[in-house]
Amino acid sequence: MSQPAATTAPPPAKPDPVRLLWALGDAVRLGIVRELAAGQALNVQMLAARLRRDPDLISKHLRVLRDCGAIQRVRPPETDGRQQFHQLPENSWHPLPEGGAAVDWGVALLRFPAAQG
Repeated sequence: MSQPAATTAPPPAKPDPVRLLWALGDAVRLGIVRELAAGQALNVQMLAARLRRDPDLISKHLRVLRDCGAIQRVRPPETDGRQQFHQLPENSWHPLPEGGAAVDWGVALLRFPAAQG
C-alpha cells in the first residue's frame, strides 16, 4: 500500500531569476537546496544537523528561499503538523543518470553531482 503524498501549498509562480540567483548566492542557502535536492522533505532541525549550523540561522535562510519561490513548505502525512517541513517545488528536481540531482525552476538550473567519497 503506497503512502499518501505530502500536502503542499499551491505551487509558486515561476521565481524571478534575479531574486532566485541572489538567494542561491549564499553558501548556506545553496547547501539547503543541495540537501533538499535528494528529494526528501526536511525540517529545520534536520537541515541544521546536516549543515552543522544553528537552527535559527537555517530558519532565516529557509524564509529567504521560500520568499523567492525556490522551496515550499509541506506537511508530510506521517507528521503531526507542528513542525514545518520544506522541499523543492514538485517536478523541479530530477536525479541525474551519473548520480546526484538537477534542480530546474524554469528560470535557473542547478546540477549537484553525486558526493565523492
